[in-house]
Order: sequence, then C-alpha cells, then structure tokens
Amino acid sequence: MNLLLDTIRSLNKEESRYYKIFTRRTHKDSERKDIILFDIIKNDIENYDEKSVSEKIYGNNKNNFYQLKSKLVDSINKSLISQYSLKEKESFISNLILLSGIYKRKGKFSLSYHYLKKAEKEAQKIESFESLSTLYTEILKLSHDLISIDIEKYINRKILNKKKLNLSQDIDIALSSAMYKIKTTQNLSVDNKKTSNQLKKIIKSINSQVKLSESHKFQIKLFQAISRVLLHKNDFLSLEEYVKMTYIEFERKKIFNKINHEQKLMMLTYLINSLYKNNKFQESLKCAEDLQKAMNDFDGFLKSKFLFYYYNALVINYSQLDKNKAIEVLFEAKNNKTIQGLPIFSSFIYLNMSLIYYDLKKYKLAARNMSRLILQKDFLDLSEYFQLKISISEIIIRYNLKEIELVQEKIKKIKKSYKKILKNSKRDFKMLLIIEKIIYCVNPYLDKNIIREIKLINNISSKTDSSNTDVINYNEWLDSFLVKA
Repeated sequence: MNLLLDTIRSLNKEESRYYKIFTRRTHKDSERKDIILFDIIKNDIENYDEKSVSEKIYGNNKNNFYQLKSKLVDSINKSLISQYSLKEKESFISNLILLSGIYKRKGKFSLSYHYLKKAEKEAQKIESFESLSTLYTEILKLSHDLISIDIEKYINRKILNKKKLNLSQDIDIALSSAMYKIKTTQNLSVDNKKTSNQLKKIIKSINSQVKLSESHKFQIKLFQAISRVLLHKNDFLSLEEYVKMTYIEFERKKIFNKINHEQKLMMLTYLINSLYKNNKFQESLKCAEDLQKAMNDFDGFLKSKFLFYYYNALVINYSQLDKNKAIEVLFEAKNNKTIQGLPIFSSFIYLNMSLIYYDLKKYKLAARNMSRLILQKDFLDLSEYFQLKISISEIIIRYNLKEIELVQEKIKKIKKSYKKILKNSKRDFKMLLIIEKIIYCVNPYLDKNIIREIKLINNISSKTDSSNTDVINYNEWLDSFLVKA
C-alpha cells in the first residue's frame, strides 16, 4: 500500500479542486513543494517515479522528501474533513459537540449548552443514537456548572436512548455477520439455520417494542432482518413480494433520504436478485435501470460502491437472455477501474466468464477462466464451502473436456484440502465419489449401479434447490447420464 498515491487516487475533480483552494488559504506561494508534488502525481499517477521526483524537488535529501509526503497526506485529509464537515450530518453533529467543548473550557457554559441542544436536534432527525449518547453525557457533565439544565429530563432521555443504542448495536452485529456470510459464501453456507435464528430474534425484538417499530431507522433494520431470513430460506417469491411492498411503503412515507440512501440502493439490489431467481429477467433488468438512476442521486456519492451490483445485475440476467451480451458486459466490467479495485474483482469476472462459457459448451474457455479464478489471491478469501463448490465445478468442466487424469488428480486434492467440510456435506462428498466411479467406468450410461447412485444424489436436493446451492448444478449435469441411459 502506497498511502500517498492511494490517497490522491481516491480524489475526484471536486475534491482535488477544493484541496488547492484549502491549502492556499494561508499561503499562496505558487512554488510550494507540496502542491508541486500533488500536481506531479495527479497529472500522471500511473507513471509516477518516486526516486526521480524526489531528486527533482530535494536533490539527494531523502528525509525532507519523506516529510513532504507526510505533510501532503495530512493536508489532503484536512481538506476532505473541511469539505465534508457541513455536507455530512454526522460530521456536522460532531463539530457542534466539539464547539460546545471549546466554549465549556472557556467558561461560556450557556453557549456550550446552546450548541449541545442544536446537536441534539440534528441527531434526533437522523436517529443517530451514538451521537445522542455522547451529547447526553456532555449535557449531564455540563449540568454541574449550569444549574438551569433540567437534569431529570436528560437522564430519562439518556436511559431511553441507551435502550435504542444497545438494540441498534446488537442488530448491526447480527446483520453484519449475515451479510459477511452472504458475500463470502454466495449464500451457500451450511450454517444458514443458525444465522436465520439470530435474525428472527432481531425481528421479534423490534416488533415487541411499539415505539421502536415506529422509528424510520428501525423500520429499515426490520427490513434488513426479514429480507435476510427470506434470503437464507431461498424463498425468493416471498422476498420479491416483501421488497416490492416495503419499497413502495418507504417511498410513500418519504423515509428515504441521503443518510439512508445506501439502504434504498440495497433494496433495489435485493429486488433485482429476487426477480432474477424467479425467472423474471426482463423485469430484473428494468429494476437494474432504476438502480443505475438511483446511484446518481445526491451527486452519485454511492455510485462507485454500487457499481459492482449494477454490473452483476446485467451479467446474471443477460446470462439467461443473451450469453454473448453477458460476456460483453463482463469485459466492460473487467476494464473498469472501480471494479478492478474491489477485493472480489477476480471472483466476479472469472467465475461468471467460466459459467457462461460452460453454458455455451465452450469448455476450454470455461476451464481456463475457472483455473484463473482458483489461482487468484481473493479465491482464498471466499468461504471454504464456496471454494469446494467451485473446485467440484472445475472437475465437471475437466470431465467434459475428457481430461480424465487431471480429474483424478484434482479429486484427490479436494478430498485432502476440504476433508473437514466434506464430513458435514454428504451431497458434495457423494458427488466426488460418483464422478470417480464415472471416470473409471467403461460405459457409465449403461451401468445400473451408477444410474442408481445418480438418482440417489438427485433425490437429496431438487433441481431448483441445486441451482441455489451449486456453482454448476449437480442435478442437471448428472441428468445427462440418465437421458442417455
């Protein structure tokens, strides 16, 4: 990680322009070395050569150059804080609390109280329980010096806020855990029941408290919990209906704003995926257009974060409607710098490429992309269960290419690498065993034992369930032996 380059690379045009204004507010020397270094990097960051730039600015004095780099990073960060202090509500509230503290130290207690009350109003608007907890503590401390403060009122507010804050934090922990599992396993985790139970407790906690259930913030959290329960159950019909109904209701109540805009975009993402799972591909693509438009709201401040979801929406739907179009979208995404910077970049590109080429029966290209995926560093960031599913899918592709010796070698490796998981996943273990029998059989299409075992595996999980849990649907692949039989 190069802190200076990464910092400058993150700046958009407006932020770069503001930095120039901010840094010249006290000293307008056009020959300032920090601005010279900033311009050199910003103008050609990809070809930046630190050694030659260091010599150009300071000659052989490397120590001064290191100090200059540190100063430049600090200046950029200060300008960002200044630029967004009024735009971001949380920052605005923090500044009011800080200002209150300054006046308190000056002995101006009435002024200090004034800014805490102003901060309270702003925090209540956005239901920032963390900020309210801090400022109620500050108000109670200030009451020692300003006896006109109604201490009982603020003690009661702090107690009520503490309940909300504790519940909010418990919910956030459970939801974060669920989202992490969804992202790293593609919803293939074997402990979905445990996660669903945690989420059901959240739903019960919110619904049991009438005042909390009326809160916009907790209504959003309730949606998050319920939608994830449905997702874990693979109940996409109910998920589609629930998201549609909730989205319309939130629009009617005017719940959506800049503070919770991310949740609006996530709702649209859930709707896209549930429509796709319900084979409503055209409607899902229409929803993807709505997502793209919403990504541009509020000056597009969340556009880069949701660009992946937009591309994913196009890929999954076009993979059903127009596979060549899906490949075009993947190549476009592959060349997008925002997508390239994501930790799941390689998994997204190579896995989808492989699966689409597999559907097109272009097995060599499918195998090539699957191999590239497995060699990527971020492959190891996926859950071991998902890694296992991908590895078995590669074996299926290799079998279709008649690379029997390689299939044998990879099965041995999988059994060794995923020994613990295979003990708890009988279906995947049986899949490996049946593939072994198939490759050693002269004519698997006529072997009664193999046909019987294929039917047993297919009975473990329906074809629909398999499409939700497998990377390449085991049932569909095994059915090809039954058809010829």
